[in-house]
Amino acid sequence: MDPDGIISHILDRTHCIETTGGFVIKDLRIIKNRELKDLIIVDNLVHSFGLQIDNGVPILEWDGDKQDKELLYLVDYLIEASRVEDIREFNAERLKLRELANASLPHILIKYWK
Repeated sequence: MDPDGIISHILDRTHCIETTGGFVIKDLRIIKNRELKDLIIVDNLVHSFGLQIDNGVPILEWDGDKQDKELLYLVDYLIEASRVEDIREFNAERLKLRELANASLPHILIKYWK
């Protein structure tokens, strides 16, 4: 998946915090030699990056469809993100996850599908 060795760390379940509700959360603060502005979490479960929502990039779960292009879209996004000074600002502007987290469904529908 990463033949050029661009990905420097992978957080899996062994690096996660499990909540009493059974949610698994990744905390980027365990990576000591990097600044949060330089880190990205890519996950199909948005709550996984809830502690650092602006570092998160949601991705659709792969369901076995060989025509799935989600990883190709991700590559384009990551190439663009690699050129920014602070990934948190880039994600906040592009993905608007905080806005979505704080919005109600009717508010979202009115704003984006008018």
